[in-house]
Amino acid sequence: MDYGISGRVAIVSGGSRGIGRAIATTFAHEGAKVVIASRTLSNLEETLAELEEIAPGRVHGIAASMTDPESVARVVAESRDRFGPISIAISNVIGHVIDAAKEGSGPGAGTFEGMGTEAYREEFTQLLISSWALARACVPDMQHQGWGRICNIGSGVAREPSTNLPHLLPNVVRAPVAGMHRLMAARLASDGITVNNILTGSILTERNRSYWVWLARERNITVAEATQDMTDRIPLGRFGEPSEMAALVAFLCSDRARMVTGQSIPVGGGGSAHL
Repeated sequence: MDYGISGRVAIVSGGSRGIGRAIATTFAHEGAKVVIASRTLSNLEETLAELEEIAPGRVHGIAASMTDPESVARVVAESRDRFGPISIAISNVIGHVIDAAKEGSGPGAGTFEGMGTEAYREEFTQLLISSWALARACVPDMQHQGWGRICNIGSGVAREPSTNLPHLLPNVVRAPVAGMHRLMAARLASDGITVNNILTGSILTERNRSYWVWLARERNITVAEATQDMTDRIPLGRFGEPSEMAALVAFLCSDRARMVTGQSIPVGGGGSAHL
């Protein structure tokens, strides 16, 4: 299928690893000019080297914090100067990470008792401000072109809070992020801009693998038992691949998906109980 994005300029935040990397790779294969942004320079350089083999001269990387509006504006300006006006914006910033090796992030992390005021502020900055800042910086280019695609990599907890796990912060913040994108979709539709939100399920990423190790320790079971318990809850019986997420995002950002906007789409192997 020709997605019709050849020559389009796409920015992928969190584009050096996991789902973001898979999205950037798919865009590169489709002929887009791709800019990836990441805080970690070593990951950025490694991914850029791979992308350059796929799309010589059509990829660029910028080390930046995509949670800071000024840094986001710099990324967008540099991308525009290098490749031209932005057509596609992918917001892919992670929130609170439960990590047993980090102080304050082990047992009790993410619980009502364990999270203070600053933790809520940080989560809103990570998840909501980051996606708002990227959209705000890219929308003028999209309006001028009469064509644009905004896609947020969110979480299934935006629709169905995960009450059986210590996920207080994302449970609270993911929903308003989805709501913001729904409102943007309504406001920007007349400009030829579509806006969608992905409700991510259990995807095989490095971040999720480290989380499953933490979960096994927390429950005093093996990692195999922890992951089996999770796949047992997924009708398809397996975790998703980043490339499967990327395929959906590529379609949503294509010209063929011009009637799909304002949606929060679950990618979880049928695990969502919502109609």
